[in-house]
Amino acid sequence: MSFLSKIIYLPKYIVSILKLKFYGVQYGKGFRGNSILLLNKGSISLGKNVSLNSYPDGILNLSGIKTYTENAKVTIGDDCIINGTMIYCVDEVIIGKTCMFGPGTKIVDNDSHRISISIEERRKPPVSKPIIIKDNVWIGMDCLILKGVTIGENAIVAARTIVTKDVLPNTLVGGNPTRVIKNIIS
Repeated sequence: MSFLSKIIYLPKYIVSILKLKFYGVQYGKGFRGNSILLLNKGSISLGKNVSLNSYPDGILNLSGIKTYTENAKVTIGDDCIINGTMIYCVDEVIIGKTCMFGPGTKIVDNDSHRISISIEERRKPPVSKPIIIKDNVWIGMDCLILKGVTIGENAIVAARTIVTKDVLPNTLVGGNPTRVIKNIIS
């Protein structure tokens, strides 16, 4: 049996750890993951006990992190569960501790391209603003979180919500445009 055929049979979490090391990602103890997509031109830092899983097994919703510039920075706090979620970063994405993300969610801190009829203008770097997701936030499946947004502590974002404005702490939001559904009382 050749060396390459042995690699194919490695458990997926081992392959994910090898990817983290290859792309220079800092990660804490207790990392769990499978079938992840990585591109790291900036810096990516994962806290302790972070779960970065594609669901189910990468066929429908791939989990991954892409930093596109040397200054791009993604920080994910301890005990986060990220299922089938993609993070696209040109500037900065900060995720606090004990956050959960549903499959199909996209976090994008930039416009991807400029809007103009001028080819030169369209080829300039996209407009970007940091995204901050505080501690203990729950993001439902198929959400889109766009540039410049801060999501407060203990907030819940309902499935299929497009977040374009800040979300207050301790609130449940949903819809497009996003609106407060109710305040969450402990």
